[in-house]
Amino acid sequence: MPPRWGILGAARIARQAVVPAIREAGGDVVVVGCRDRARGEEFASALSVEMVVQGYQAVLDSDIDCVYIPLPNSLHCEWAVAALERGLHVLCEKPLALNRLQARQMAARARSADLLLGEAVMYRHHPRWATLASLLDSGRIGPVRQISGNFAFPLAAGPDYRWEAEMGGGALYDVGSYLVSGARFLAGREPVSACAIGIARRQVDETVAFGLRFPEVHDEPALVASLTCGISSAESQWLRVVGTDGELVIEEPFTAWRGGEPPIRLRTGAGREEEIPSPPADPYCEMVRAFHHSLATGEPFPTSGEEGVANLVALDAVFESLGRDGVPVAIGGQHARQAGGRGIAAG
Repeated sequence: MPPRWGILGAARIARQAVVPAIREAGGDVVVVGCRDRARGEEFASALSVEMVVQGYQAVLDSDIDCVYIPLPNSLHCEWAVAALERGLHVLCEKPLALNRLQARQMAARARSADLLLGEAVMYRHHPRWATLASLLDSGRIGPVRQISGNFAFPLAAGPDYRWEAEMGGGALYDVGSYLVSGARFLAGREPVSACAIGIARRQVDETVAFGLRFPEVHDEPALVASLTCGISSAESQWLRVVGTDGELVIEEPFTAWRGGEPPIRLRTGAGREEEIPSPPADPYCEMVRAFHHSLATGEPFPTSGEEGVANLVALDAVFESLGRDGVPVAIGGQHARQAGGRGIAAG
């Protein structure tokens, strides 16, 4: 039997990307639930979803195996825990929760029930990130010393939960979380401190510049990441990884999709540059395939609940420093490279 899925809400990302990905990956989308039933009916009609129910609890009470949660950030913990308590596997949009304490509650509940909790960090499932890991592990650019990046876009001024502080709005939760996740993956370890400054608008962080310091581990030197994000700037998205012997430049690192993948640029000594192509792929479909594989085999899901906790440990420190106008904040926890892949760590 294919995994049977329920969808909480009628979010655009569910309509455009995740419901099609579930089906392409062999899953069955059984039910959608919305607080506004008319909106749910329209969503179900457009996507040929068999059942529409009123509200979110009715989805959890349906005959399903898994639930996808694309709700506003402030609702992630509540409904993920409710789904886990109903015995359902959960794929939750990023950020996993509003802070590390909520995320730890979610991860602990999943562990105790032997259920899969995944964070829908789709970009990490694109094969170009396996290529990046291979390039870094091969030593082509030498030990990494600097990571820099930006992710910004113009968010319309109209009604949108990302402009609402109480709903978990702001640039850091929306696009900054990608930068934290990407920097942790590229560094291959957890940061030990963070600092941040920013500009607020409508009571949310509109533009933020932040830094992460990563410690020396094994034979690899310490490094720093310098990152910026915003929701009122022109579209801009890139990462740059500088080592002792060269650099990698990645355009559109987070949203490249289905043939729109720019090549990875490898620059080494004497101005030599090599373009390394990225295979076209649907990262949402790759993510759901990986989720189904973990369900079937018990193997770890790359963007697990534990990975979401680790990301929020760092993101919490960024928020704390932002609130203190750039005062550096120490980050505790594990910092060594984890066995089995870059950037996977327990929080």
